[in-house]
Amino acid sequence: MKKFYKIFVSALCAAVMAVPVLFAACNMDGTDPNGGNGGNGGTNQTAGVDYVSNLKLDLSSETKKQEVTVRLYVDGDTTHFDPIRNSTVTPNTDLSIFDEVGYVKARYLAVNTPESTGKIEKWGKTASNFTHDALEKCKNGGSIIIESDDSAWNSDSTGTRFLLWIWYKPAGATDYRNLNVEILQNGFALASKTSNNRYGSVASAALDQAKANKLHLYSPASTVDVNWHDSAATELSIKELRCHVADYIQMPVRVTGIVAAVFSNTAYVQEYDEETQRYYGIAVYIGYEKGYINTVLSLGNEVNVVGKITDFQGTYQISGVEYNLLKPNATTNTTIISQNNDIVFSEASAADIINKQLALEFEVTDEDGEEALETVNIAYGDAVTSTAVRLQNLTVYKTTATESSTSSNGALSIRCNAEDGTQITIRTEVLYDANGNKVTKDAFPAGTVIKSVKGIVEKYTPDKENADEFYFQVKCYLLDYIEI
Repeated sequence: MKKFYKIFVSALCAAVMAVPVLFAACNMDGTDPNGGNGGNGGTNQTAGVDYVSNLKLDLSSETKKQEVTVRLYVDGDTTHFDPIRNSTVTPNTDLSIFDEVGYVKARYLAVNTPESTGKIEKWGKTASNFTHDALEKCKNGGSIIIESDDSAWNSDSTGTRFLLWIWYKPAGATDYRNLNVEILQNGFALASKTSNNRYGSVASAALDQAKANKLHLYSPASTVDVNWHDSAATELSIKELRCHVADYIQMPVRVTGIVAAVFSNTAYVQEYDEETQRYYGIAVYIGYEKGYINTVLSLGNEVNVVGKITDFQGTYQISGVEYNLLKPNATTNTTIISQNNDIVFSEASAADIINKQLALEFEVTDEDGEEALETVNIAYGDAVTSTAVRLQNLTVYKTTATESSTSSNGALSIRCNAEDGTQITIRTEVLYDANGNKVTKDAFPAGTVIKSVKGIVEKYTPDKENADEFYFQVKCYLLDYIEI
């Protein structure tokens, strides 16, 4: 029996040794040796074909090609690039089609990664990180080339983005890698007309292999994505929340941002949006809690906020935030990500806050499961309500003080004219000078020039029963934030 066992084991080992392992896509620690971070979680590929290495860039083909650098990372399947106009790799390329915008908005062919800039989907941020990490490897000696699917630069249905293959060569490497196929090979995308294009057969094979190996999007539902919170709260960007807030009333949501201000029982959390290069904020109602949640929502903290969207006198806020010390890992907790972050006060003008309109774009999925762009028209003031801003060169024409028996007794309303004549109000908390004396309205007489003021944009409704009548003002809570 022992002799038979030894013979059997020897034969089994020989058989295993004879099986060729064609491709190891991920290291034992879950990282991708070819670029990216393996998704920061999920099921990693252990064997298969490396379709990315096998696919080669043909610089002599009829397709359009242009060497580029990254201008802006948007998400897993959208990147903005700047053409290298004196490139020796892709010389004499006609770039006139990009002149109107000045850069290339690239929508990756064949892939549709989960959302990471609006309503956050599972694997969305991880896919975005994968794309970012791959292209970052091209700095300091690497190269990126965009390629059309045929002999022309083709735009998508929006007419503003171009459908492209992305080739990247990390610094020190000799060959270009096709990032579109690599995204599919690692299971970070759904199909998007994957078989109906120049590299369709390779792209489809890479996707099928990812499905067979149950990678990331195709892993079991219980697989953890460390960049996504599996909870009842809808995870989204503050920009998405500001532009679609009616869709989330009384719903639990999760947002991330930095605490830019705290007024008595309300914190203001703002998040930077790369694509629009603008901050968006949301009020977070703390109430009169005196527990640990006040520590979490302290000035300069980067936080994960979980709560319910409520309508308060015509404006919106997140309410019901909590931190349960007995259940520190509860998905309902509002938690600290990092501390001592800089608070950015974005430059703004009274005219923009009062009168400007914005047209903001969001990626959505259409009826056919393909990505499309939705344009949301929104007043600038609505978009930046609860956001930290700085205004300059205002002239006071009237200052009044609140007279009441409440804690707001002595709060100031400083009515100002901007240089272009636009009127805006600076509303303060009760202010005190360096000696502890209350600042009165006499400190800001008519004609006073305010060189700079920093505060939070507030949508103020004078008549609590009529939310349709409102105006925008800037709320200031520190005397040091007003420079005259």
